[in-house]
Amino acid sequence: MDKELLVTDTLSEQMIAAGAKLVERLDALQSDVKGALWIYFPEDKAWKLILASPLVKEGGPKKFYKRIIEANRKAAVDENVISLNDIGVSNIDYKLVQLLKIAISTGDDISGIRFSRNTINGFFIDDAYIYRMNLST
Repeated sequence: MDKELLVTDTLSEQMIAAGAKLVERLDALQSDVKGALWIYFPEDKAWKLILASPLVKEGGPKKFYKRIIEANRKAAVDENVISLNDIGVSNIDYKLVQLLKIAISTGDDISGIRFSRNTINGFFIDDAYIYRMNLST
């Protein structure tokens, strides 16, 4: 049985690895993930994994969460999985995703870009870890 990852107020190597693996599994399921990142919400003192895909607009968030559940079922026995409570899904029109698109473009690969204490168009981003930001295709 896979292990559910403990998401804390500090971005850990386990969180980073689990997020990358989830994006890989979603890619294998052809989930069209255009944006994937951990974002820190200082008011909640919590990290959340945000996954942006045009499929969220087409089929709705519930259907995309079902893809995540399917992807988590495909995790290796010893692999950490991220609880749905720690994941947010959005269409590619989500304001945060659109703002980050201005500053970062990764292509389709899974990257590892730390984006801390930056302001884009007047919007302050406390901390983020970006796997993918590819809204051009």
